[in-house]
Amino acid sequence: MLPEAVQEKILHAPERSGVYIFKDARGSTLYIGKAKNLRARLRTYLQPTAHPRLLTFLKKVHDLEVLITESEAEALLLEANLIKRQQPRYNIRLKDDKKYPYIKVTVQDPYPRIYPTRNLTPDGSLIFGPYTSASSMRQALRLIRKLFPIRTCKYKLPSKRTIRPCIDYAIGKCLGPCFREDIQDAYRSAVQGVIEFLSGKTEALESRLETEMKQAAESLEFERAAVIRDQLLAVRGFMGDQRVVLRKQQNQDIIAIAKERKTALVLVLMLRGGKVVNKEHFLLDLPHAEATNVEILEHFIRLYYSTAPLTADTVILPEYLEGIQEIQEMVRSRGREMVFRLPHASEHRLMALAQENAKQLLESELRWKLGRPLIPESLYELQNLLKLPEVPVRILAFDISQLFGKHAVGSSVEFRMGKPYKSGYRRYRIKRVSGIDDYAMMREVVERRFRRELEGSEDLPGLVLIDGGIGQVRAAREALDILGIEEEVRLVGLAKRLDELHLEDGAVVMLPARSPALKLLQRIRDEAHRFALKYHRTLRTKGALESLLDTLPGVGEARKQALIRYFGSLHRLMGASPREIAEVPMIGPKLAEKIYRALHGE
Repeated sequence: MLPEAVQEKILHAPERSGVYIFKDARGSTLYIGKAKNLRARLRTYLQPTAHPRLLTFLKKVHDLEVLITESEAEALLLEANLIKRQQPRYNIRLKDDKKYPYIKVTVQDPYPRIYPTRNLTPDGSLIFGPYTSASSMRQALRLIRKLFPIRTCKYKLPSKRTIRPCIDYAIGKCLGPCFREDIQDAYRSAVQGVIEFLSGKTEALESRLETEMKQAAESLEFERAAVIRDQLLAVRGFMGDQRVVLRKQQNQDIIAIAKERKTALVLVLMLRGGKVVNKEHFLLDLPHAEATNVEILEHFIRLYYSTAPLTADTVILPEYLEGIQEIQEMVRSRGREMVFRLPHASEHRLMALAQENAKQLLESELRWKLGRPLIPESLYELQNLLKLPEVPVRILAFDISQLFGKHAVGSSVEFRMGKPYKSGYRRYRIKRVSGIDDYAMMREVVERRFRRELEGSEDLPGLVLIDGGIGQVRAAREALDILGIEEEVRLVGLAKRLDELHLEDGAVVMLPARSPALKLLQRIRDEAHRFALKYHRTLRTKGALESLLDTLPGVGEARKQALIRYFGSLHRLMGASPREIAEVPMIGPKLAEKIYRALHGE
């Protein structure tokens, strides 16, 4: 069944732990596995089989690659990382794994930062997540910034340059590490509080805050004591709706599985200090509909606990796993002891609750998946072209319209599934910029729109289109940086001259004229331009009408506003008869006649 070259590699495989990779004739990865003894594991593929799924798989195998590791735990980690990176067809894998956002704490820095990320590059930082909803992640970040005076700037600190303190320091939301050298211990204490909060260890956090509050009060630092008191109340308020579900103050993860044909959902119920503090669910693509719960569970645990923060002491499983010792060894190699076991008698109720939640979530996901409109090919092309983590179902576009700096306005339009979403259209009068400065105007409009986006419950858009070149794109990025939005939102500019795409790194991309992605971007850009231009003309017409009315005899401010409300435009007023003008409140027949003659030069 297997090619002779593959059989030869299997027969001479080393008797060492490691990872093996089966590939097809094109060199694409079909399946990735790990083994304590590579030769013994691989020789099982040479044995006769009547299983149709395995026969189909073996017919496609054209090559074999073997990677030796120092230990079985190392092989387990390597297997999980390779599956995430290569997404083999015959492995169980997290569905859309790249889309999940995380919260990153750069503990390796003297003054750590806390910000959202999708980049899991090991650089010494602590990573919390994944969050299946970006809105839940942003809610956690907002609460962190309310509770802890952590910096949001990107400066490399400490710095030799002179840095002026920002507004966050002035209002007490940052300790000011950019210019103060006496707050390193206090800053580290705040970062430790963030870590405890994200780990669900709120009892320790509350105890520490309570001690610090008393110490500050005893030292007569009443303002600092009041700030700590507010932090303590916010933490207790956040956790107040969580009831104790286990008498023992344990940190546990409870895992439940639901499956429907070739889609599975795994729910992770997180208990910290005996309380349910969070739950996350993950969709998995199955290579075949016959995959068992044990297979799904084993693959998920390898994928999840190879990168997720290890904040639980115990993981409660719905099924017994024979290879659980290997997984515990993998976790131990990450510097943590965790116990994986079946539920005790007192925990069966929680497991049943988790299973019920998993079933309902899977039904909801499948109903949404089957009932949603088809995603246009143009959106898939955009995702591949711009290397987006997911299909940009929601796209925002921005444009500026002005005439020599007068009546400057901006617009933002929204497209969903490649179609206009009129409820998401917004228009803006430029307030902060005087004169002609398109970049500053773009910065203002983008900041105002996304300030409202952060207050909403929806996920941020998958793509933002800017009408203009790299200058406008960088201005928009500056606005997002002000709001602390970094990797969550991708920006691209579409210039009018040649319809070329300008990426944030300065690259310019030319798309074929018939490209569905280009046609969609052109349509969105033109719609943003139309909406901005319409508003600009409205203001310009209104301005011209106001200027003209100022010259009319007997028309003061009150009558001027009445004429504007009634006619709305200069065109309609010029076409009105004396009788129609007389119908305006506060305008009688005599004054209407004077207005008519003045308008027509009689």
